[in-house]
Amino acid sequence: MLLSPNDILLFLSFALLTGVALWLLLRPLRGEALAPGASRGDSEVALYRDQLEEIGRDLERGVIGETEAESARLEVSRRLLAADEEREKTGRTEAADPRWRKGTALLLALAVPALALGVYLAEGSPGMKGQPFAERLSVPPEELPLEGLVLRIERHLKQQPDDLRGWELVAPVYLQLGRFEEAANAWTRAMLAGGVTAGRLAARGEARVMSNDGIVGPGAKQDFEKAVEIDPAEPRAQYFLGMADFEAGNRDAALMRWKKLLETAPDDANWVPALRARIASVEQRPAISAADEPMIRGMVDGLAARLAEDPADLEGWLRLIRSYKVLNEMEKARAAVAEARAIFPEDEVALDRIAEAEKSLAD
Repeated sequence: MLLSPNDILLFLSFALLTGVALWLLLRPLRGEALAPGASRGDSEVALYRDQLEEIGRDLERGVIGETEAESARLEVSRRLLAADEEREKTGRTEAADPRWRKGTALLLALAVPALALGVYLAEGSPGMKGQPFAERLSVPPEELPLEGLVLRIERHLKQQPDDLRGWELVAPVYLQLGRFEEAANAWTRAMLAGGVTAGRLAARGEARVMSNDGIVGPGAKQDFEKAVEIDPAEPRAQYFLGMADFEAGNRDAALMRWKKLLETAPDDANWVPALRARIASVEQRPAISAADEPMIRGMVDGLAARLAEDPADLEGWLRLIRSYKVLNEMEKARAAVAEARAIFPEDEVALDRIAEAEKSLAD
């Protein structure tokens, strides 16, 4: 295989970059690069000495008693002696035979570039003609991979940011690629360019749900509520509002919303089978029986005890509020709402979610 001058120049550039990378990676293997006191053993010895001094300061401040201080000193001193012995043993080993570093460095310096070049010559295409990036994107859309299609649309939208069709094309692709926040932003731009519609609001709400690990948060719920104000038959908004009801502990409300949606659904709607499966799954969950209540109450009491020790768990407070509602202990639920507000007095996002939980108590 004959290589062109451009190919040779490319190989030389790769070799230079590989050499620089190897030099940076192999510096620690040079014996002279190891500064005194920089080894792990030195660090451990220094750490244990600091701990001994800290014990003395704690004793002087009255933080710990004499008995605790003496016990802590013994334990730290034992560790200090062990670390010091290990440091001396390691130092003798490294001083006795520093040649292993040079041998390892030389082996890596020769083997890595040779292996990379061999793999590229065997599997790569060094003789392939180069093609500019812009030229690769100029092929017909059906020949582009999904990522390439997104890049083409993004370049177009930078030049024409008010192109409604472009935003409506790229938003679902972002969702498919798992770029949920970008999908939500794209639907926002679509609404700025083409106006607010029930479908666009529902699509943005769905992207927000996906970016929130499948939970219908306040922002997404607001999108769905606005969507059904515009079009009460908007199926995606009605479905996710049912999900919000279910997450808030309103199982019956969720089922009622979903069954009403199913009754009005077109016969050929592709989402009907999934909705039927969801309804069947929820209906198979039994209501709380008298036999189950003690177990559930024990779990709720355990959650309340954990929150007393670690009150900064917002999701825990929301679960506790919903759990008290399920047990029909509304006074405890309202007390949990008040406690949660006191824990997050300046967190607007947390306060909004607590308000949503409180609102669900009246449903």
